Amino acid sequence: MKKSRLTTWEAACIITGYGIGGGVLSLPYLAEKTGLLWSFAILIAALLASYLLHLMIADLALKVSEGGQIIACLSQFLFRGKLKKVLTTLFFVLMTLILFTNLAAYITGSKEIIVGLLPVPGAVATLLFYVAAASVVLFGLKAVGVSEKISVAIIFGLIFTLAVASFFAPPQALPLAGGTINGALAFFGMAMFAMSAFFSVPQAVEGLEKDRRQIRKAVFLGLFNNFAVIVVITFCALLASETVTEVAMVGWSAGIGTWAQIVGGLFTILAMLTTYWSLSMALGSIVEEQMKWDTRLCWLIATLPSLILALFNLAGFMAFMRLAGGLISIIIAVMVVPAYLNARREVEGSILTRWGGRITSAVIIIAYILMGIGSVVPV
Repeated sequence: MKKSRLTTWEAACIITGYGIGGGVLSLPYLAEKTGLLWSFAILIAALLASYLLHLMIADLALKVSEGGQIIACLSQFLFRGKLKKVLTTLFFVLMTLILFTNLAAYITGSKEIIVGLLPVPGAVATLLFYVAAASVVLFGLKAVGVSEKISVAIIFGLIFTLAVASFFAPPQALPLAGGTINGALAFFGMAMFAMSAFFSVPQAVEGLEKDRRQIRKAVFLGLFNNFAVIVVITFCALLASETVTEVAMVGWSAGIGTWAQIVGGLFTILAMLTTYWSLSMALGSIVEEQMKWDTRLCWLIATLPSLILALFNLAGFMAFMRLAGGLISIIIAVMVVPAYLNARREVEGSILTRWGGRITSAVIIIAYILMGIGSVVPV
């Protein structure tokens, strides 16, 4: 086994790390407006839809003739004709700009938590997070996989601590049923976002050396980890929060003790750190694949702009681009399906076997359209 090869669990943790920073703490608030029973059913549907789409991305990464990142896959199997090069370049530029600002948003969000936990200036907190985040990526995919594995274990430990404490708090009435259509759509949209790890799937394919059985297992485990985290956080936050707040940790920590704010802060920092690792690793690979530049230069291009944006505190710009990042996730989902169908027709064999036909593809497109609707409906 090559030293750089990922284990199945490391590959799964890269996928988990990407998604776990994506809004899981907002789901209890939405679940209260939906009801726990409906929320659980919606979560299962979101897990299934996410799993199928992520396998489609894996299938593209397995079949692409050169490279393996999402842009290369779309370039080969979707962008056709005279505009192929133009579309590939435009999509590359757009994705790079959006990922820059998404990464900067994670640095900024973590800075605020670090300043609350440690007596350091904002600029120092920003640099602390950047060094911890970017330095790991410099050492390559194996280093990211091992770091994600350790961090995910710590995250599970922190969540377990909060979950146990929730049962010792004054219990609140659980909203088992009821809710509105808008609430259900909003919950579905956020759940899909929290289980979206599009750019980390090619990393798993590369790290597992295109072993299809291990890739299927890693994708499922990675998404199921996020599913389990969502279930535990949602149930326990509703159980212990006298008032369920939009950011669950506020009401949750008020219900079980102020010490929970520290645990919650550590959880949030680690969640953002793991997402930064996965996302910046993917961005560096995309830049290297498209520009054919040195790996370390591509690492610098993938990480340094996010530090500069965070230091200049371009909050309004980053908020806009995070919204654009959510939209691009939906766009990618809609683009991946026809690209996958083209690849399935042009290259024999599919990681989805008989489950990857047109009916499944139509269901996936509908699921991601509903995700888009859920991200904008009032609740």
